[in-house]
Formats: sequence, structure tokens, C-alpha cells
Amino acid sequence: MNIPYVVNMTKIDAKVKVISLKSSLDSDTAEEMVDSRKVKFFQTLLHKPKKSEVHLHSLTLHYEAILILSGKYSVDFIRDAEHTLSVDKDVQEVIISDEVFSVKKKHGVLSKLEPSFKNKIKIQMQERVMLEHTSDLSFDHHGKEMNLSYNDTLKLLEKHAKKTINDDKDSIRRPEITIDAAKSKLISKLKKPADSGIKSSEETIEFRDILEVYVPIYEARLIGPKKRIKILRIDAIRKKFL
Repeated sequence: MNIPYVVNMTKIDAKVKVISLKSSLDSDTAEEMVDSRKVKFFQTLLHKPKKSEVHLHSLTLHYEAILILSGKYSVDFIRDAEHTLSVDKDVQEVIISDEVFSVKKKHGVLSKLEPSFKNKIKIQMQERVMLEHTSDLSFDHHGKEMNLSYNDTLKLLEKHAKKTINDDKDSIRRPEITIDAAKSKLISKLKKPADSGIKSSEETIEFRDILEVYVPIYEARLIGPKKRIKILRIDAIRKKFL
């Protein structure tokens, strides 16, 4: 029986949750951290500048977006398959639903070495398979994929205080990747395990959660010897240099 290739997809969407984390680092402490690291930032194998040669031009706090998407892919599909059935040595044919399957003939020297108490019959059939696969993706504000899992993000959000960002006062770096583009990338990742030999399928894509998290980042603009400019970044949640 030939079944035409048919795909029916259902999408279950989720609303984007916008969350902003409160900085754990004040500007004075951030400036002290920069001062302790600035010389090393310009140091080379051949030259270590004096502390007085490196100047802090500016120190600003930005809120950078991270997108985290979590989803589940469910598929109910039919695919072609071949199975080998072992039967007694005196069986020549097997009849299934009016279809006749003959015993596989043995040829060559190696066939004489095989056990003679069973015959084998290859049966072409179709299988109905049901799969579920969950996964997540995260992107920095440039749209580059990050190694940050959905579960780790939830733990981060539980630990740290939230704030409301002010579009007029706060420096906000919104996602450069659209939500639709991020969804498409997650769908591609979710569907990979089932993408082989499918004749027809019923698919469901469920976006379980979409988080747009704004993380406070201090950026220090430093001017060193020969007026070289470098940017030093500090994670204002973990109080660590990036």
C-alpha cells in the first residue's frame, strides 16, 4: 500500500516573557574592578604599561537582551521498513493479509555455515512511530547562539532580583534576532531526530516558554599607550569580567 507524503503541523505558541535583572554591582565597585585590571588588559609579552598610562574614559551600564526558547516536538508518523522473520526450516512461504512472502534463498559457501534449523523471510512493511523531543536554544543580543540552557536560566532568575527597565533612562540593547527567526532555529533543532524516511506525519510544535532576559553589563572604555582603545566588560550579576 502506497501512502502519499503528507505533513500536518500544529503549532502551540507561547507569549514572550520580558524580564530584567537588577545589577548587583554599583558603579564605584565596578570602577575599582576596572582599575585593578586595566594594566593587565594592555599588557603584552614585551611591554607592561604603567598604571598612569591607562585611563578610564567612560563607564556605562547597559542592559543586554538574551533570548531563551524552550519547546517540544511531537510527531506521529508512518515510515517504510523491512524486517526479517525467522521460520522453521520446512516453511517455504508466509502469507500475511493475502500477501505472500517467500523464504530467502541461501547462496554461496558462507550459506552452508549458517544454522540450518531456521529459514528467513524478509517482509516489507510500514511502521507507525510516535516520538517526542524537547530542547531549547539561547541567543545573545547579536543573535549568536549561546551555551546557556533553559533550566540554568530559570535557576539564575530564581536567585537574582528583578527590576523594571526604563526606556528613557537605561541603556537597552534589544535582540537583533527576531522572535520568528529564533523560533525557526528551534524548530529545526527539534525536528532533527525524526527527519528520515517518513511517508506521512502529524506534527505538533509546542513553544513551552520564550524568555527575553535583560542582563546588566558594565562597559569600561579604556585608553592606553599610543591612544589604543579597548573595552572591558563586567557581568554586573556575577561580578565577573567577560
